[in-house]
Amino acid sequence: MATTVGGLAAPAPIDWTVTPTGPENAVLYTTEQAGGSLWSVGINLEPGKDGSLKFHPLAVRWDGKSWQQTKQPVPDGRLDDLLVKSADDVWAAGATEDGAATQPILQHWKGSAWKVVDNPAGDDNAQYTALATQDDGLLVGRYGDQTSVLRYAGGKWQELPREGLQHIVYIDDLKVVGKEIWAAGIGGVARYDGTRWTKVELPVDLLDGRQLEVAELVVKAPDDIWAVGEKPSLANWREPLALHFDGKAWTQLGTPVATGQFHELEFLDGKAIAVGGNPNTGEPLVAELAGKEFVRTTTPPGAGYLQGSAKVGQCLWTVGVAAETTPDGFEKPFISVGKHQPDAGHGLTAAGC
Repeated sequence: MATTVGGLAAPAPIDWTVTPTGPENAVLYTTEQAGGSLWSVGINLEPGKDGSLKFHPLAVRWDGKSWQQTKQPVPDGRLDDLLVKSADDVWAAGATEDGAATQPILQHWKGSAWKVVDNPAGDDNAQYTALATQDDGLLVGRYGDQTSVLRYAGGKWQELPREGLQHIVYIDDLKVVGKEIWAAGIGGVARYDGTRWTKVELPVDLLDGRQLEVAELVVKAPDDIWAVGEKPSLANWREPLALHFDGKAWTQLGTPVATGQFHELEFLDGKAIAVGGNPNTGEPLVAELAGKEFVRTTTPPGAGYLQGSAKVGQCLWTVGVAAETTPDGFEKPFISVGKHQPDAGHGLTAAGC
């Protein structure tokens, strides 16, 4: 029989396997797969003998046995988001970090190498933060003097109107919902109808002008949309946030009452699982929806703060940093893959990854 938590069926434990990541000093921000191709991107840290620290873009792909680091066309910077369309069509976005004016990065993988896409003129001191696809074009979230969304199609750039987007300070995620574009990030959510943006009102109490953050939107259908992130808290400063939209109204779901944040959400065996961590302690957080509440479940051994997740078959991949740092105190990358333990009480059968 399944155990219970607060009268609800407890999540089936997850069996995790840690996989080698390649680089020694690095942080992985997200992971995504399509067509059997699994990638993760982030930042590679290069400590100097004089105490300096250089940052290099990092993109690794899974070859079925290990993670392979791919050569980067830009020497200095970071990659914050990833869009995998197929094994021969992968996009990554971020920014340079070479001490000069920050330049946004957009690069494209066509099966054998990364190629940088030219940026619009005059886009200094900015970065690209989120990627999505719409029809034959690419949607790119931009953070700079003002948050905006760009469209890249046919080798040409177009900036969408900014009106109605001002409440989002930083775009974490972009999704296409029917004929609309939805943006989420620090400040909440907005919908673009082809003409202007409209702020989405969320049922979250804000404290003393502090902002919430929606880190990811998961669109199963126009009337079945999920959102995860963090909300302000008097007791814990920030707490994990989870919301659901049924096509008419948003509902806030229960989350662990503790300092922390959710970053991404996947559905494994039909069950919603959110990953994140505690930014103060660096501890990982994995929680599964039981009824109307996300309940903590098994975390990967050796994991620190978890930034991203991706579902492949009946398995869940998570990326971030390891709990253990290098002898010099630098962060080590972390990747693991897990699956639910077979359990008659949960109706789950054995499955391989």
